[in-house]
Amino acid sequence: MDPAAAAAALGLGALRGPAEALKRDEHSPVWRLDTDSGTWVVKATVPHGDYWHADVAQTGRLEAAAWRAGVDMAEPLVPAGAASGLWVAVGGGAYARAARFLDGRHAPAPVPPRLAAWAGATFAALERLAVAPDPSGAGDYASRFHPESDWDEWLGQARDLGVLDTAQAGALKDAAMRIAALGEAAEKPAEVVVHGDFSHLNIMVTPEGPKLIDFDSGGPNVPWWELVAIAVEMGAPALGVMEPDRASVEACVAGYAAAGGTPGPADESAFTGILTGRLASTAWQLWMACGHRGGSAAQRAQFGRDVRASVTALTTMLEAVPTWAAWLKG
Repeated sequence: MDPAAAAAALGLGALRGPAEALKRDEHSPVWRLDTDSGTWVVKATVPHGDYWHADVAQTGRLEAAAWRAGVDMAEPLVPAGAASGLWVAVGGGAYARAARFLDGRHAPAPVPPRLAAWAGATFAALERLAVAPDPSGAGDYASRFHPESDWDEWLGQARDLGVLDTAQAGALKDAAMRIAALGEAAEKPAEVVVHGDFSHLNIMVTPEGPKLIDFDSGGPNVPWWELVAIAVEMGAPALGVMEPDRASVEACVAGYAAAGGTPGPADESAFTGILTGRLASTAWQLWMACGHRGGSAAQRAQFGRDVRASVTALTTMLEAVPTWAAWLKG
């Protein structure tokens, strides 16, 4: 994918220097581009299926609404013409989007309590927008969980290919069944479109204050479940692999409540969202590592490392949920 062609399709103007590659992923590269209209972060991707267009359309509605509402965030480029959400076709089946480059640094992990409180308040502002999910993608929550027979098939392939050993495959199967049982038993409150990846890596600390970036993993979720996931993210990097800092978790929840958010039940059901989200990303990593979605040998190897780390994370998170639920009650 050519960054100059992406800039032209997005209407950014001519490049004023060479593109700087911020991410060299073969399917989804990211560049910093200095153009006639300013400095932008430009992403490109080739969709894996038609479902992608509906997914990014609803995420684009959230991001554009958040910018109009004055949320602390990077300015998105809202296309003037035909687009899938904020993504514009650039040829060859590829799409690109842009957001203003922010001069700053990623927030540290764990996120300090004061910044964690900002994160909670910022999510409350996103929740108030009440962006409705795409009805064509909405269904019974339990339908998001893959049946046991699918996991058996995928994990058998993973063992045969050397992606997972027998112990890792067994741990992932156990985690998948436990999380599915939790999700199927949980009461299903109304969902809205959420950011989906509100982590320390997507908070930029700038001279003008903290800013939220990268809405591209957004989708429907229960607001309280999403907030609890964010709180855990603020307290620890790597999605709960290490013990979160309790002060940061509590500051995030308190900032959310103080900004008008609506806390839900302070029990283990509150962690349905973070567990379900991590399981979904683990399934994707497994598919990619096993070659279900194409990619080079190097990319499959990287996804193999990612899925093995996710098995450890899921096991750790399931063991920690009772402790984290006690923090919510406190």
